[in-house]
Amino acid sequence: MNSGTYIGGILNLTGAMPGDGFQYDGPAMPSYPVYMVMFRSTHDAIERFILQPPLKADRSEEPIVKMWYFVNPQNRAIDGQVTPYHAVQFAAPCIHNGRKGQSGWEYVDGLRGDKTSMDIMGPWSVYFGMAKKMGDISFIPVAPDEFEITVDRRGTRLVTMGIRIGAELTGEQLDAVRAQAVWPEQMTVRAIPSPDYSHFTQYAVCATSTEEGNSIDRAWLADKASVVFGHLDMDPLDELPVLEITGAYAVMNTTHKIVFTEMRVIDDLLQSADIPVPTPVAVD
Repeated sequence: MNSGTYIGGILNLTGAMPGDGFQYDGPAMPSYPVYMVMFRSTHDAIERFILQPPLKADRSEEPIVKMWYFVNPQNRAIDGQVTPYHAVQFAAPCIHNGRKGQSGWEYVDGLRGDKTSMDIMGPWSVYFGMAKKMGDISFIPVAPDEFEITVDRRGTRLVTMGIRIGAELTGEQLDAVRAQAVWPEQMTVRAIPSPDYSHFTQYAVCATSTEEGNSIDRAWLADKASVVFGHLDMDPLDELPVLEITGAYAVMNTTHKIVFTEMRVIDDLLQSADIPVPTPVAVD
């Protein structure tokens, strides 16, 4: 840890106390590859499988799920230390109190089988409010331009995603991918329980701008893509309909610190009469 002292709790994994985080130069996630597949599902399925309550599917938008694999070898954590990982993430359009955005969650894994290299993902998930699940993720070349991405949990194959990369995009085509890939706001839900686990001490919808915080440097068309889901009782992904693949591409992306440092609470759910929250109960 930078300070040489033991902080304790989840802060022991962040390496920085609140107020001391992200005090380094440059992006949080320097240029990294992303392999994106988009598919049409249903609004009801998006609310069930992609969004955290109380976020709702934006039914004014098409029910398109974005699903992407990325490897982040130079990711820098809250204290600036390099914490490499790779992930498969899901996102879809959402709405909360009339405010539009995009939200989702991800499977995460350490590189080369070492999950201890990315244990920051636990506290990162808590503070940022984006749900994360540990998985065994593989990225397998099946041809020079074709790849298969898989996610296993508890011995079960839950995700099989295929993608074949074509020509590099330039000019207006690259601009079109940039417009499609970046959305104005990322929404998350922070839910932190009380010490006796009887109620929430914080329950809030947060938002941050990813339009300013993400930049796409290069992009390639994908001319072939597929998605197959498996089933666990705690991960019934096979119940998420994949009605039609609507697009696919690969990009080199950079994520800047502003995505994290400019996150703000937009709705304190503990103060909202419209949102039911658990009632504190006596604990023997």
